[in-house]
Amino acid sequence: MIRWVKEKIFNFFNEGHERTILTKKNIIASLGIKGLTILISLILVPLTINYVNPERNGIWLTIYSMILWLNLFDVGLGNGMKNKLAEAKANGENELAKKYVSSTYAIVGGICLIIFIAFCFINPHLDWIKILGSGSGIEPYRHEISGLVWISMIAFCITFVLNLLKSVLIADQRPAISSFLDMLGQLLTLAGIFLLLKTTSPSLIDLGLVTGFAPIIVYIVAGIYLFHTKYRDWKPSFRQVDFKLAKSMLNLGIKFFISAVAVMMVNQTLPFLILRTTTSSEVTGFNVALRLFGLVLNVIVIIVIPYWSSFTDAYTKKDFPWMKTSIIYLQRIFGGFLIIQVLLLIFAPVIYKVWINKWITESGNMITIPFLMSLTVCLYICATCWMSIFMHPLNGIGKVKLQVYSSMFEMILLIPLALFLGHYWGASGIVLAPVIIYIPRMIWAPVQLHKLIAQKATGIWNK
Repeated sequence: MIRWVKEKIFNFFNEGHERTILTKKNIIASLGIKGLTILISLILVPLTINYVNPERNGIWLTIYSMILWLNLFDVGLGNGMKNKLAEAKANGENELAKKYVSSTYAIVGGICLIIFIAFCFINPHLDWIKILGSGSGIEPYRHEISGLVWISMIAFCITFVLNLLKSVLIADQRPAISSFLDMLGQLLTLAGIFLLLKTTSPSLIDLGLVTGFAPIIVYIVAGIYLFHTKYRDWKPSFRQVDFKLAKSMLNLGIKFFISAVAVMMVNQTLPFLILRTTTSSEVTGFNVALRLFGLVLNVIVIIVIPYWSSFTDAYTKKDFPWMKTSIIYLQRIFGGFLIIQVLLLIFAPVIYKVWINKWITESGNMITIPFLMSLTVCLYICATCWMSIFMHPLNGIGKVKLQVYSSMFEMILLIPLALFLGHYWGASGIVLAPVIIYIPRMIWAPVQLHKLIAQKATGIWNK
């Protein structure tokens, strides 16, 4: 029996196309690593609430989501580099690959510097209490909010550049290493917040320092190590910077940029709209539900991320049978995870009680999450999972024009629809808005991918 199991495991990791074998190894490694990351993040939620209280936690989540909007200033260069780097690697062009990496780091670093200088001039004239919503009861935290904004901006600017390492790893079909680095960052954050809980009084400033700079330490060390060992041939160099390459990356990257705007508008605007419409405690409740139902999304993302660069490689080499088999496999996985989401929805009240409220030491910090919030978050995550299994391969192929049009449609509708539904159903209505606007994308994405794999895509389907 043991021998049979060993043979099955060996065959699973060593049979099939070389691309499939590498993808399997990355998925399994990422699942193990992500499992630890998810466990850490689940511990972080009650620990953070216990340290700062639900109101401060909601403020931190909202400011963090607003700062992340600045990720859009890379105008898709990171994703453009990812595809171009994967193509250069597939063609064995190491010198060109190094130029892509060097040029992207130089351009993104310059953008980062401009953002920070502009912030230094603009921030003194901003009233963050009014921006976040003066009626949401956050006035007592004015001083802490001011410090948190500065810390978050500095941490963001540094992370903005360091995160390019993730694109390099994914282009090399090594997302498991990226997941491992994220896990280390989360672990260091957990240790820091635990230390704060035991040694200091509640503070948004201290929370911002720990959550902002713990991942930075990890990525600085990892970047130095990887670019002096495994990726020394791709190590960024000022002499290899070629701004002419920016055009080829931007031609594709600008399309990713428009799509990223739509994604950011949904992911990072929801907490802000909830805070403006209700209270910061409602933001905390939304985040807790998102963490619970997002467990499945975390796993789906782990599985589909390797397929981005794998589909770039497969489409370049016209390996359509492999692409067809891969999509069928991903759809089956989605079906299984859909059942898990239904079970989580049924047992959500019990899970919230055991996971969060059992560990809250002060009764005033207890949270209550209505069933409607759990339901809308569940639907939102399911919609996102379905789209992910098609969008990552489509992004790898580079046929994203239809995605651009869809993103523009989603951006126009999101805020008006969210405010309309929020007026009737509160925070739950706001969360329901993206589910509704995603319906067209959920239909056309699988249709386009299947047309491309069948080599029957024409017109807009092939752009």
